[in-house]
Amino acid sequence: MEGYFLIQVLLLSSVCLLTNCCLLSKSGACAMQNSFYGGRLTLVDEGDLRQGSAPPWANQRLFVFKMPPSFFKGGHYHSKFGHRGFVRIWMPEEAPCSGDRSQHVFPSEITEQAFCLDSSLPCYQTPPSYDQSEPLEFSNITSAGITVTWPAWDETVDHGHGPIVEYRIQIKGPGEEKFTEIPKGRQLSHQFTGLRENADYKFRISVIRDHPFGEGTPSNEQTGRTSGAPLYANPEPLEFKDVTSSGITVTWPAWDPIFDTGTGPVTGYMIMYREEGHITWTSKETESLSVQLTDLTEETAYEVAIKLKYKQGNYTEQSTTQMVHTSLAEPPSFANPEPLEFRDVTSSSVTVSWPEWDPRADSGTGPVTRYKIYYRQEGNGEWKTEETSGTFVSLTELTDGTAYEVAVSLEDRNGDYTNASVAQIATTACEDLVITDLNYTSLSKRVGYARAIVMWSVEGVTDSCRVLSQSLSFRLLDILECGGVPPTVDVKPRVVHVEDGEARKRTVIHLKANSLYNLTLRLNTQTGTNKRSLSIQTVTTRPTGEPTNLESEMNNSDMVFRWNKPKCSKRNGPINSYHYTVATFMPNATNPAPVIAEHTEDNKIRLREDDPRIWPNEQYVFTVRATTGTGSGVLSSPTTDMQFVFESQHGAITDIMVSVT
Repeated sequence: MEGYFLIQVLLLSSVCLLTNCCLLSKSGACAMQNSFYGGRLTLVDEGDLRQGSAPPWANQRLFVFKMPPSFFKGGHYHSKFGHRGFVRIWMPEEAPCSGDRSQHVFPSEITEQAFCLDSSLPCYQTPPSYDQSEPLEFSNITSAGITVTWPAWDETVDHGHGPIVEYRIQIKGPGEEKFTEIPKGRQLSHQFTGLRENADYKFRISVIRDHPFGEGTPSNEQTGRTSGAPLYANPEPLEFKDVTSSGITVTWPAWDPIFDTGTGPVTGYMIMYREEGHITWTSKETESLSVQLTDLTEETAYEVAIKLKYKQGNYTEQSTTQMVHTSLAEPPSFANPEPLEFRDVTSSSVTVSWPEWDPRADSGTGPVTRYKIYYRQEGNGEWKTEETSGTFVSLTELTDGTAYEVAVSLEDRNGDYTNASVAQIATTACEDLVITDLNYTSLSKRVGYARAIVMWSVEGVTDSCRVLSQSLSFRLLDILECGGVPPTVDVKPRVVHVEDGEARKRTVIHLKANSLYNLTLRLNTQTGTNKRSLSIQTVTTRPTGEPTNLESEMNNSDMVFRWNKPKCSKRNGPINSYHYTVATFMPNATNPAPVIAEHTEDNKIRLREDDPRIWPNEQYVFTVRATTGTGSGVLSSPTTDMQFVFESQHGAITDIMVSVT
C-alpha cells in the first residue's frame, strides 16, 4: 500500500468521500493548491489493513486516500505519531458513506487548512486477494517458455470483496528490479515465451475489482525455472563394442524426453573423441545411434563424449567423458581355422582357394594385401610356397594319389607374413586306376536260394594310388515269379564289403533264386571312388511247371499239337523252350524209346503226314515238357502226354484216337 495514508479526525457533521478535493482557507474559500487522487471509506476489521501490522483502532471507520508526493514536500503535516505525512481521520460509525459535498476543517494540531471531501462515492471495502500463499502453477516448461496458471478468485475462501473483473500476472527476470505486469482479463493462464534458457523467473498475481481502488495486494512471489538444453539423464550414455587395435564402434540410446532432461527435439548427434591427455578433439556427426571410430592408435586410452543437436542445428554441451582402450594389434588371421577349399583336383595338380580376409569377421588387424600358400607331401619336412595377391592359386607338378598338407598365411601391415594356418589335407587323384573287367557266375543248391561268384580286375594300382577298400552292392530288380518285384517298391540294396583291398573275387550267398539284380562294384582310393555296374540273373534248382491244356487238331492232313505255358504259381523260369517226344505206345511199358525227341520255342508243333518216322495205323504217345535257361536237362515234371493214331486211307488221316494220361 505504498503511497496510501490514514488520517483520523473527529468530524462533527457528515463525512464525504474524496474524489476531487481542494484545500480551503480558514475563511472557507476553496484553494486548489493541493489535490488528492481520491479516497474511500473502510471499516477496519481486527485492525488489518494489509499494511504490515495491525493498527490499534480496530473496528473503526477510516478514510483512506492517496496523496501526491508534493503534498508532503518540506516536511509538512507530520502525524502526532511521529511518521512523516502519516495522519488519520477518525469517523463515527453513523457517518454516511455518500451524500452532498461538504467541507471539514482539520484540527489545528494537524493542519491549518481544510479539505473538501466528496461523500458521494460508496464506502470502502477490502481489495480482493488470494488466500493461498502460492496460487501459481507452472507447466509446459521449455528452455524458452513457461505456462503459468492460477485458480479463479473465490469470495468464499479468499480475502477481500469482489466481483473480479481482471487478473494481472506479473513477471520479473534475472537481474530485473521491477515486475512487469500483463493484464489477462478473466483468463486463468498465460504462456510466457522468449525467456532465457535455464534461468529463474519470479511470478506473482494480482486480482482486480471494479473500483477506483480495486487492485488487491499481489500474491507471494513464486519461482519458475526454464529448462536447459537436451541432455541424457544417464551421465554415461555411451557403450563401446567391436573394440580392436585401430577401431571402436560407439553406440548410444535415442534421446527420450520422457526419461532425459532438457527440451528437444534432438535431430542429430556428434561424437567427440581424443587420446587421453590431448587437447584437440576429433568429431563425427551422424543422425543414427552408432558410429565407427577408425584409424585409432593401438593399445591407447581414448576420451569419448557425445553432443546433441537441436534448435536450428545448435549442439549442446558434451556429456560426461567416458574412457575406452583400444586393444593391442594382433596379426591378421582367418577366424575359420580351415579356410582353404580344393577344386579341379587331378593326378598332378590341385587349385587352392580361400575367402578374402575380412576385418569384420576375421581376427587380428589389417589390412591384408597378399597371401602365401605353404604345401608339402604329408609327413615331409620341407615346405614349398606360392605367393599371390588374389584368393586362389594352382599347385602343379604333384604326385598322383598323394596326400598334401596345405596352409595359408597373411601379409600384415608391416609387410611381414603371419604364422601359417592349421594345415589341411588335399590328395591328388588316381586317374590311371580303373576297373577293367567285371563278371559273375551263379549257382543254386537250395530251392529258392542262389549264390553269385563275382570276379573283377583292376589296372593302374601303384603305391600312391592303391585300393583302400572295396564293396559289392546288390539291388534286387525283379523276382522272375508271378510278376516279380513291383516297380514302386524301394528295395534297399545289399552291400557286401571286401576287406582285402587286393582281393578280386568274392562269393555272395543267400541271394534270391531266379531273380534279376543290379550289381555295382566300388573301389575306394585316397582321392575318390571308382565304380562299375552290371545286371545279373541268378539260377534256380526248382523244376519248371508242366504245360497245360494239351490239345490236337487236324490241319491239311497234318496233326497240330498246342498247349499252354506253365502256370505262374509253378513257374521257375524263365521258360524259353519246350521238349516234346513221340513214342510208340506199349501197354505197361515205362519210358519207351521215342521215335521223335525235339525242342521248340513255340507252344505248338506240327506232325506231318509224310513224316517217315510216323507210321500209319500205329498208336503213339505225344509228351511235352517245359525247359528253362539251364537247358533241356531240367524238364517239367510230371509230364503232359496224349495218345494218338495215324490211320491212312487213300493217303490221308481218317481217324485219330486220343488219350491223355
